[in-house]
Amino acid sequence: MLLRKKIPSTLIFLVGMAWGTGMLWTGMAEADTAFADSTAPFVPLNLQLSGAPLRILKNHITVTVQSSGLFTERDHQVLELLNPALETMINPFQIRYSADMAKLQVLHAWVSTPSGQKYEVPASAIYVRPEPVAAGAPMYSHAKVLSIVLPRLGKHDQLHLITEKTQTTPYFAGEYSQFWQIPVSQSARNFQVKITAPRSMHLKAAQTGGWMITRQNHGKLIQISARMSIHHAHYPGPSTVAESQFSPLFEVSTFPTWAAVGKAYWSRAADKATVTPLVQKTAADASQNLQGWDAQKALYSWDSHHIRYVGLELGVGGFVPISANSTLQNRYGDCKAHATLLQALFNAKGFKLYPTLINWNNVFTLPPLPTPFWFNHAIDYAPQRHLFLDSTGTYETPGQLAVGERDKPTIVTGPHPRVVMTPGAEPGANQLDYSADLTLHRNGDLSATAKMVTHGWWAWMYRETFASIPPSAFPRVMNTLLLRDGGGSGSFVPGDPNVLDQPFSVSAHWHTVAYTHVGDHISFPIPSGPYLTPGLSGTANPIRALTRVIGPLQRQHPVTTYLGGIHWTSTIHLPAGYRVEYLPPDQQLQNSAGSFVYSLTRQNHSVLVHYTLQLKRVVYNPRQYPALRQLLKRDYAAQQSPLILVRQ
Repeated sequence: MLLRKKIPSTLIFLVGMAWGTGMLWTGMAEADTAFADSTAPFVPLNLQLSGAPLRILKNHITVTVQSSGLFTERDHQVLELLNPALETMINPFQIRYSADMAKLQVLHAWVSTPSGQKYEVPASAIYVRPEPVAAGAPMYSHAKVLSIVLPRLGKHDQLHLITEKTQTTPYFAGEYSQFWQIPVSQSARNFQVKITAPRSMHLKAAQTGGWMITRQNHGKLIQISARMSIHHAHYPGPSTVAESQFSPLFEVSTFPTWAAVGKAYWSRAADKATVTPLVQKTAADASQNLQGWDAQKALYSWDSHHIRYVGLELGVGGFVPISANSTLQNRYGDCKAHATLLQALFNAKGFKLYPTLINWNNVFTLPPLPTPFWFNHAIDYAPQRHLFLDSTGTYETPGQLAVGERDKPTIVTGPHPRVVMTPGAEPGANQLDYSADLTLHRNGDLSATAKMVTHGWWAWMYRETFASIPPSAFPRVMNTLLLRDGGGSGSFVPGDPNVLDQPFSVSAHWHTVAYTHVGDHISFPIPSGPYLTPGLSGTANPIRALTRVIGPLQRQHPVTTYLGGIHWTSTIHLPAGYRVEYLPPDQQLQNSAGSFVYSLTRQNHSVLVHYTLQLKRVVYNPRQYPALRQLLKRDYAAQQSPLILVRQ
C-alpha cells in the first residue's frame, strides 16, 4: 500500500489488483493535472470535437477466476493517438504489476498507420524495471513496471497491444475483486469485460455511469459481462473532486461487506504489531513518564520524526505490513509500516489503536461493492478518543488529519471492523489566525510586521513548508511573494516545525516599494492577511483561490474547499496629510455553507480591518454549491473593494 499524495491518473483505471496492478497506464501519471484541474468553467461540449488526446478504439478484457482467488487476465487494446504533441502519454506504454505475485507478458504489440503500414514492436523494446517510488529504499520493491518503447507515433496512428497476466498468488485467499473505470475526460469505444468464475464464490457485479451488465450461468460457473459501447470525453470544472468519484465504473467483488474487507486486512496485519522488547523499550523512552493523551502524542511524534517514509510494496500486493520490530530496526517504512509501528507503541503502553484504510486521493465516496483496492493509504484509529492519527506525515498535528484525509469513509480494522468517517472541515480546529500592522508611507511604499498562528491542517501545511526552506532563503521567498504587489524585501521567523502538539507560528516583516500610486487621491484594495505574508502553501493569491471555486454558475460534480477557518486583523496606518474618504461597507453573511464577516473601522489615523471566513464542509455537492458560491462571491467582492484616501 503506497501513499499517493497526487492522484495517479491513467487512461483507464483498471485498479483491481492492489493500487493498480491490473492494466494500469502509469505513463499517464500527470495527465489529470492538465485536464481535471482546468480553470475553465464547465460548459457543454461538442461531443465529436471534445479535444481528447487519445481514444480507446477497443479494449476487450477476459478474466478467468479460480476458487482460490487466482486468475488469468487477457487484454486486447487498440489506442488511437489524436494529438501527437501528447504522444508521451502512451510512449513508452507502461503497466505496473506485483512481480512476486503475478507473471505478465506481452503476447503481441504493433503499431498501424492510416496509410496501412504496420510496425511490429520487437521483444528488445519491452523491458521491466523497479517502480521509481522505491528508489530511496535499500531494498527492492516487489512492484515492477513493464515498459514498451514504441516507434514515433503520428496523428491517428494506432497502438495494438495484447497482454496476459497470470496471478500466481492471491491477494486474499478465496476472494476476487476488481474494478474498471473510464475517466470522464477520456474518449473510449467498444470497451468489454468478461469474467468467468465459480458460482460458489458468489461474485457480485455493479456499475455506475451506463455500463451494460449481463449474467449467465454455465453449470458450476457464472459469466459476468459488461460493455460500454461509446464514451465521449467531458471535462469537469475547477476544484472538483477526483474524476474517479464520478467516472463510469464497472466492479465485481466477492467481499460481502466492508467489514469483511477490514477483517481480511486485520487477519494479515494483527500479529505484525507484536510488542517485542525493542518495541517496549522504544515506547518507554518516547513517552517517558507521561500519561494519557500526553503519552499518546509523544508516541505519535516519535514515530513521525524517527521513521523515514519510503513507498514500498512488499509482501502480498502491498497488503501485508512489515512488522513493528523490523521497522524499528530499519528506521524506514511505508504507510502500513508507520501505522503498524504506532499501533505496537500504543499497545506497549496499554492504549488501543487499529490500522485504518483510506483513499488519499481527492475521492470522498466508496464504490458500489466492497473492495480493498479502493484504498491506497493506511492510518490509525483510536476508538476510545474517536481520533485518527497519521504518523506517515512528519508534520501533522496529533489528532488533526491533513487536507487529503478529511471527510472520507475509512475502513477501521481490528476485532470490530467497520466504516468510520474522518472529521470534516472543523473550522474551529483547523484555523489560521493572522494579525498585521501595516504602514502606508507618503511615497506609496508599504512596510509591515505580522504574526500568523496556525492550527490543525493549516499548521501541517506551514510546518512542512518552513521545514523545507533553509533560513537563508527566507528573504528570497518573501521577495517572490511580494512580486504581485510590486516587489519588495523582508523575511520570516518561523516556529519549530518539529513541535507537533502546539500551534505553529510564523512572524514576518516586509517592505513593499510603490505599493500604490500617490496623488491627490490614493486608492488600493485592503491587503489580505493570511496570504500576503506566509502564503507559501496552497494559493498565495486570495482572489485566485476564490475565483477558482466560484467561477462556474452551476456544478455537475462536487467541489472541494480546504479552507476551514480563517481570521485576520490588520491595522493600516495612513500616511501623513491624508484622510479616509471612502471605506468599503461592512459585510456579513451566514448561510448553509458557512459564514463570512468583514468590517472596517476608523481608529485615530488608522483603519482597523477584521476578516473572518468559516466553511462548514470540505466537499460541497451541486445542491450545496449555490450557497458556497454566494458566500465566496461576497468575500471576493469585499477583497476587491478599495480603500480611498484623499489629500487634506
